[in-house]
Amino acid sequence: MYPPKQSKEEKRKKVQALYREKKRGHQSSPKEFRVGTIGSMAIGACVLLFVLYFFMGFLFDMGVPVPEIFGR
Repeated sequence: MYPPKQSKEEKRKKVQALYREKKRGHQSSPKEFRVGTIGSMAIGACVLLFVLYFFMGFLFDMGVPVPEIFGR
């Protein structure tokens, strides 16, 4: 190869290596995935509790006795 073309090939290889390195660094790690899963589970539990209390409040307003778990 001619020297100018060889330097272009070397530069291209270096740029590709840097790009691959950067792309691998941005992939999500298992810890980040677990935190996302735990967060969505917590939000789901909060929504479930909200729906439960909303439903119990609706029943209470209709005159149905509330279970002792929720107090009197």
